[in-house]
Amino acid sequence: MDSAAVVIAQLATPVVMISAAGLLCLGLFNRLATLVARSRAFAKERVELIRTIASPAEGMAGAALDRLRLEALEAHSARVLKRATLLRASLQCILAAILAMLASSAAIGLSIFSSDLWVWALICFGVGLAAMAAGVILVMAELAQALRDVKLEQRLLNEFENLSDGFAVAGK
Repeated sequence: MDSAAVVIAQLATPVVMISAAGLLCLGLFNRLATLVARSRAFAKERVELIRTIASPAEGMAGAALDRLRLEALEAHSARVLKRATLLRASLQCILAAILAMLASSAAIGLSIFSSDLWVWALICFGVGLAAMAAGVILVMAELAQALRDVKLEQRLLNEFENLSDGFAVAGK
């Protein structure tokens, strides 16, 4: 009876880790869904710009602005794909951590029948911790990329505005 109570108490650590990983996954899946939606919006806008460039109605100034916007969208699309790839890898690591923690919990529970399973429980727990750490590192890399994307967006908007102002002055 005492060994069962000890085992149940020891099951709490992997369960807490599974819960933490689940919360991380929830946030990351939402973040990934946002990036996918953003990528689709960029693709739609790129198609519209390609059609506009193919039959320009606003003259040279409009065509030049459209080309600049198209280049910006292509750069953003590539960056969004890179970020989505980082998030996917992070999610895979965190999901692997959940599997390892589940295996650790199972090994702890089954250790009532065989004390040899404690070694497997520890190994699985260590693998789970390593996978969780790798997932968090990948999320940190994606966050750093997100800030670089915002800076790029700002720079491209400034260029777009300067070019637009130049065309407005030249048109007067």
